[in-house]
Amino acid sequence: MATFFTSDQHFGHRNIIDYCDRPFGGVGEMDEVIIARWNETVGIEDEVWVLGDFAMGDRARGLGYLQRLNGTKYLVAGNHDKCSPTEKNGHLHIQEYLDAGVTAVVSQAQVSLPALRSNGQNLKVMLSHYPYAGDSHADHDRYAKFRLRDLGQPLVCGHVHTDWKTSLSPQGTAQVNVGVDQWGFRPVSAEEVHRAIRDVNKRS
Repeated sequence: MATFFTSDQHFGHRNIIDYCDRPFGGVGEMDEVIIARWNETVGIEDEVWVLGDFAMGDRARGLGYLQRLNGTKYLVAGNHDKCSPTEKNGHLHIQEYLDAGVTAVVSQAQVSLPALRSNGQNLKVMLSHYPYAGDSHADHDRYAKFRLRDLGQPLVCGHVHTDWKTSLSPQGTAQVNVGVDQWGFRPVSAEEVHRAIRDVNKRS
């Protein structure tokens, strides 16, 4: 079993094509390409952490895609997910996501990435939709009360779309954006995330 991370599919969201300059002629094409690249990357026995903003527009249609996507899916809710803490009564929609095929809905998590070499060490990282610092389409960090406190642990996130793939927080902590706009519209393996953290730390 392999572990993957991804974010910000925005299934069913036509305007995201313009906002992020996605190379698709319409929302139907976008959705089908993202589904195809997911299934080319993820096996049936694998697990996938979706770090928010999975579906917009026709939510029932978007959530219906979960049955077509390989792997066991865990959702770390983002600001555009109806089950998010940012939504009024968001908790009332969690069951809708579970019924659609998500195994669990959380607002944050901690996981361990496998070592990059046989004598190396695993790496614990935090998962959140939001980076410690950074935003998209804004000159300030929105949703501040929903962001994790930066205690120096590497963070895997989404939310910032095309702004950056990796960055260092103001405190110098590695952040990796696994949003589909940065990774060819496919999920990212745990090993790729670990390498990205290693590489951004070399810049510090």
